[in-house]
Amino acid sequence: MTLKTRYLLFAVTMIASTSSVQAFSLAEMKERTAVIADRYLEIWSMNNTTPIAGVPYMYGPTVTFYGRPYTQDMLIAEKRRAIRQWPNRRYSHRPGSMNVTCNLAARKCAARSIIDFEVSNRARGTDKSGSAQFDLGVSFAESRPRILYEGGSLNNRHSRN
Repeated sequence: MTLKTRYLLFAVTMIASTSSVQAFSLAEMKERTAVIADRYLEIWSMNNTTPIAGVPYMYGPTVTFYGRPYTQDMLIAEKRRAIRQWPNRRYSHRPGSMNVTCNLAARKCAARSIIDFEVSNRARGTDKSGSAQFDLGVSFAESRPRILYEGGSLNNRHSRN
């Protein structure tokens, strides 16, 4: 098992693991959502297909992905396609841009930030970089946090080739 694979499994475990979720306060839910959003980008910045293994642990059985309903199988297929298209990826939250709002009664939170990204496919000689609005919805209603939705919109992009 490679160091990156071990890190991924640790990160997914950190996202998925929780003790009594019913004991979370609003502040704890906000903090955990920010950590999940940070870890999420770290995991998807790994330059291999290992992040696919985390989908069943990070996401709910169905998820809204950029405005469309997806099952986990559909999401896995979409993520595989994206990894094939852009095998080299780096995503990071722009410092100071993250805002987390929560609904304690619904046990749900939303993280919104601006992310900066660089993706490339060396075999095709293509790359893109830019920034985007990033939205991630997290539920704390089950025994572990689950991503309910992922979305956003492109702010700007620069391409070569």
